[in-house]
Amino acid sequence: MGILLATYMIFSFRKITKKVKKANKSISKNTQLVAYKPLFTVHNFKAQYLAFFSLLKIELKSVFKSLQFIAILIMWLAIVFSELYSTVISGGEYGVSQYPFTNQLISLIVNPLTLFSLILIIFYSAEIVWKERSLNFSLIIDAVPTKNSVFFLAKLFAILLLPVIIITTGIIMCILFQISLNYNNFEFGLYTSLYYHLGLQFAVFSMIALFINSLVKSKYLGMGIFGFIVLLSFKSDALGLEHPLTSLGFMPRISFTNMNGFYGSLSLFNHLAMYWLSFGLLLVFISFKIWNRGVVANFSTKLKQFKYGFTSIQKVLSYLLIVVFIGFGSLIFYNMSIVSEYETRADNLDFREQYEKKFKQYEDLERPYSISRKTEVAIFPKESRYTLKADYILKNGSDQPLSKVFVTERLPLESITIKNANLVTHDCVYGIYIFHFEKPLQPNDTVRYTFELKHELNGYETDKTIVNNGTYITHRNFEPILGYSSGIEITDKVERKKRNLPKREKDIISDEHIALQDFNNEKTNFETIISTSSNQTALSSGSLVKKWSENNRNYYHYKSENKVIPMIAYLSASYKTKKVDYKGISIEQYYDSAHSFNIEDIENSTKQTLDYCEENFGDYAFNHVRIAEIPSHWSFGGFAHPGVISMVEDRLYLVDVRNNETFNLVAKRTIHEVAHQYWGHTLSAKPVAGGSIFVEGFAKYTEAVIMEKMYGKRAVYELSENARRRYFSGRSFASDLEPPVYKVLGQGYISYGKALHVMLALRDLIGEEKVNYVLKTLTDTYRNSNTLEANTIEFLDLVYNVTPKKQHHLINDWFKKVVTYDLSIKESSYVELENGTYEVKAIIKAKRFETINNGEIVPIGINEPIKVGVFTTHPSLVKEDSSVLYYESNLISDDITEVKFIVSETPNYIAIDPYGTRSDENLVDNVYRF
Repeated sequence: MGILLATYMIFSFRKITKKVKKANKSISKNTQLVAYKPLFTVHNFKAQYLAFFSLLKIELKSVFKSLQFIAILIMWLAIVFSELYSTVISGGEYGVSQYPFTNQLISLIVNPLTLFSLILIIFYSAEIVWKERSLNFSLIIDAVPTKNSVFFLAKLFAILLLPVIIITTGIIMCILFQISLNYNNFEFGLYTSLYYHLGLQFAVFSMIALFINSLVKSKYLGMGIFGFIVLLSFKSDALGLEHPLTSLGFMPRISFTNMNGFYGSLSLFNHLAMYWLSFGLLLVFISFKIWNRGVVANFSTKLKQFKYGFTSIQKVLSYLLIVVFIGFGSLIFYNMSIVSEYETRADNLDFREQYEKKFKQYEDLERPYSISRKTEVAIFPKESRYTLKADYILKNGSDQPLSKVFVTERLPLESITIKNANLVTHDCVYGIYIFHFEKPLQPNDTVRYTFELKHELNGYETDKTIVNNGTYITHRNFEPILGYSSGIEITDKVERKKRNLPKREKDIISDEHIALQDFNNEKTNFETIISTSSNQTALSSGSLVKKWSENNRNYYHYKSENKVIPMIAYLSASYKTKKVDYKGISIEQYYDSAHSFNIEDIENSTKQTLDYCEENFGDYAFNHVRIAEIPSHWSFGGFAHPGVISMVEDRLYLVDVRNNETFNLVAKRTIHEVAHQYWGHTLSAKPVAGGSIFVEGFAKYTEAVIMEKMYGKRAVYELSENARRRYFSGRSFASDLEPPVYKVLGQGYISYGKALHVMLALRDLIGEEKVNYVLKTLTDTYRNSNTLEANTIEFLDLVYNVTPKKQHHLINDWFKKVVTYDLSIKESSYVELENGTYEVKAIIKAKRFETINNGEIVPIGINEPIKVGVFTTHPSLVKEDSSVLYYESNLISDDITEVKFIVSETPNYIAIDPYGTRSDENLVDNVYRF
């Protein structure tokens, strides 16, 4: 304490111990007097021009030298590098890379670009405006003979250039990645579009920031207010300001796909750009008028300053900006609210509430279904419109006479008729039609049903189904719903309570319900004539009956040979085509001419799938497989229609699988969708709980088996690992109690996740041959059935029949209960024997848990055979069987089990359930390295 006290007493910021020598006085004896001469300065345009760039240079130099800017720029470049590297080089989904097309790279950096640009604007707009005052240098600067406009514009352009720097560095990083990957189609025009489609919005925010900082009395207040405004602008819908005219600085996101080009409301963007730009420039003009030099003025002073001193040019400019602002605002309002009908979130909720209140009474009304569909579709891609004429045959599949039909339209209809029925109610607000039959339609009787529609976009409407190149229209986009649609109802419990709506009743799902409940649905005959522009090809389900050209349009007539599931689609694009006849089946590929990278892999995978499925599950149902590319603005990977498969460009065609060591995602996705021609279209499940096992569960199983035959066990490892992550991630966020696999009803984390685990476990238990026998038996039973009857109760009965009775409890655990595992290799060792073989010993730790009806997870016992493997390489890298030294089922009947066995080579890895047949959240401890 004494030392601290002494230090305090003698410490001083002044250096008082150093002696200062006195300077010698020098006396100038002969001082020459110089007459005063005024210094002439130049204030012409060139001088102001040079002063502007000099000040701009000073402003930017001060920014570039600041540690904050350097830190932000480094973070930005690090994130861009990480995003690009993780997707383009190290691999995205399944560790697979994509070809570095410019739009692919831009899509990876757009979100962080927005964040970092706004951070720079928020921070440096205040720093730049308040720089001289922060340094107490403002009075000197403000005294120099330089125009206000020069100082003001230098600061404005310094702020505007900050997001330009971020965009430019991001573009440079993308180009460097393309160069490193020997890709030379840089598409500079697409890169340049970033300055318009993103940079313009940042420019508007920069102008708002300048205005805010011109009004406030401190830079930190300016930062806070503008940052708060930015946050509100992104959450404007929560404040009821979701209309583009009131959502500050809002401009719709414009995306780009290789196949279709720019996608989004370009007209709305252009008009909003003028609207917000004129608004921003008005704020800049006001900021300039209230810009003061010297001591900071209060608000009233600035208001007086704004009122006076308008020059003629300033008046004309301000009036022009006001006219542009009001003019484009009016144009936007006209297109959004008059030409088309603008709907807020509240409007949508009101619509859904009233629909339920008005028409819920018709929910239990028996509804007919279609057994024959004939359509004429005319697609006009450049005009973003299509017309459709439909001629259906409806059937009363119930056991009661049908006296009325309730119809809910998806798109506005030009006309709708039901033969021998009168239209008694038409509510154009809710798109409702109610028909009364002149004479009740008797059970199993049929009636003709027709409708027409013209779908065209008005105002700023967008519709990704109809685009310039890559139109993809499904029956769910236009087909009226026969009956009351519960899908329109509000599902949010809080919102329903707020609007005094009753609680939604949950269906009671029992085994009897799954097995016995009848559903009025059948496969249907299908025939269509599609026309499109002369430079495009139109596709749909069915055999191609005829093709012709007329009036500068192409026509295609398709007709199904047998009844099909009515999941129909209509496609149109400028396609390059490759067709090959394979064992009587036409494999047809339709793709963008610039996306031919994976065509051979797609063809080979299709052949492998057809071979395996025909050998194990019976004849293929069609004489063709059409695989068609659609634009990447669709978020799914692919979709299987009868005989036709739509595949998204960046999820299949732009995937880079040239490296044989990477997982072949092209093969995986192709196999899965071709398998759906069996699982979904040949074997069609009853639309009840458990039905998705027949669609996604069996397709995932087929995908895994064929991938293993083509690429070894490493492919199964990747597939099961992806399914594991999806399952445990999905169940952790699920709001409802998890159902068992055989009762899955819309839970994707089960259909695409756990379903694969249980099917692989079933294969290990009874063998692939018996699993395929069960699937083939089901397929043969319902192959020629027009009704949808297959269900999980019947499937499990067949499984029980081919499974030893002592193992039925495992079938129940996997399919009828919610059971998870915790498996691990606790320790392991090996010794070399005299004969040159190796004895391996391992202690396995195994636990099982069941989620019971109240959601509680309880531990349960274990008594089942589980695969244990010994490998020379990690199980995820196994390509050839030579890497597998031992892979057999071992009975695991206790929490701790010791196993031992003999292998012929030096083991490197041992694993319990290495290929994910059990739902185990942690696979890391399943593998033990010696």
